[in-house]
Amino acid sequence: MKTQTVSNNETPATGLRAATAVCRDRAISDTTLWRMGKRRWVKIVNIAGRCYVDLESLAEFDRRAAAGEFAKPPAGAARKSVEARLAREVTCE
Repeated sequence: MKTQTVSNNETPATGLRAATAVCRDRAISDTTLWRMGKRRWVKIVNIAGRCYVDLESLAEFDRRAAAGEFAKPPAGAARKSVEARLAREVTCE
C-alpha cells in the first residue's frame, strides 16, 4: 500500500472561512453578516451546524462596494444639509 505524506505547511484551499473569523476581521457583528447573506451579497454555507463564508463571494462584495453599488443618498438631517449646500453653490455661480 502506498502512502502519501503531506507537509504541515500546506493547507487545503477550500475557499471557505469561518463566519466568526470573518466578523472578527471585518469588525462587524454576526447579525450584519447574516443580513449580508440574506440579501445574497455574500454566500454563507452551513456545514455541520457551523456557518462558513465563501471567500470568492466576499471578494465580489468588496469589489461591488468599492464601485459604490450599495451607496444611498443621505437621509434625514444630513439630506437637508446637502440640499442646502447645493442650493448655496448654485446661487453663488
